[in-house]
Amino acid sequence: MSKAGPHEITPEELEEFGLSSYESRVYLSLLSSGISTAKEISSASKIPFGRVYDVLSSLEDKGLADKQESRPKKFSAKDPKLAVNNLLNIKKLALEDIEQKAVLVEEKLLRLHTIKPEESLFWSVALGEKAIDQYIEKIGEAEEELNTILNLRVASRLPHKNIIRNLMEKIKVLSSKNVSIRILLSGVSPGSLEEKYLASIMKFFDEFDRKSVKYCLKCTTAFDVIDNEKVIVKVMNPVKPDEFFAWIFVWQKKFAEELRPKFEEMWTNAKELHIELK
Repeated sequence: MSKAGPHEITPEELEEFGLSSYESRVYLSLLSSGISTAKEISSASKIPFGRVYDVLSSLEDKGLADKQESRPKKFSAKDPKLAVNNLLNIKKLALEDIEQKAVLVEEKLLRLHTIKPEESLFWSVALGEKAIDQYIEKIGEAEEELNTILNLRVASRLPHKNIIRNLMEKIKVLSSKNVSIRILLSGVSPGSLEEKYLASIMKFFDEFDRKSVKYCLKCTTAFDVIDNEKVIVKVMNPVKPDEFFAWIFVWQKKFAEELRPKFEEMWTNAKELHIELK
């Protein structure tokens, strides 16, 4: 098939809207040929004649073609504006249907997902800057409780400044689901970060429950405890201590229960967030 120009349409573009290859080719043929018989459509679209009537019937059902009950039968294409609208409606109905089914499927999957590590251990590691997005996704698994240590000095040096925004949006979603959240900030004090960046950080926490946010000038280790059974340890670059290197996800209830008192100790010694910007 020859490559279409910038203003020409290809069958593949219509296939993205849910049409089959044959349906796309027949509809395009009807648009360019006008009123046609099945034999003419088969010849113009290079679709086997034995398949043409099934394809035309499907296009009728989808609101893309009309049929004239004559001998021989003749067919015409629906107006493109109406055709595209009909395709969109089909997609919307399909999406609504799959969304309804998704609720039931999720419930069934959750009932199946009953095995949680007690003494057993599962772990995974993610490296580099791309791991940040995976980290944000991982904390989204919290169902009851999220205790997180966030190093803002490191965050301020990451190349993508929307990381904190994405993180806070995820935390807000968890909060709306009644997940208990405590955020312990490290590396935050007046003058310790670029003022502009610190101002943007403060805006996020102004929208959040201040009792759920504290800060300490130094936190030797950054980690999260999720639902008292999962742990995320954030590893800094030993060569550049202010640079994120990797995170380690550990799913073991025993380890989480042992690490949680450490968070409690740090939380108790931390200060409430009362930093005023000039």
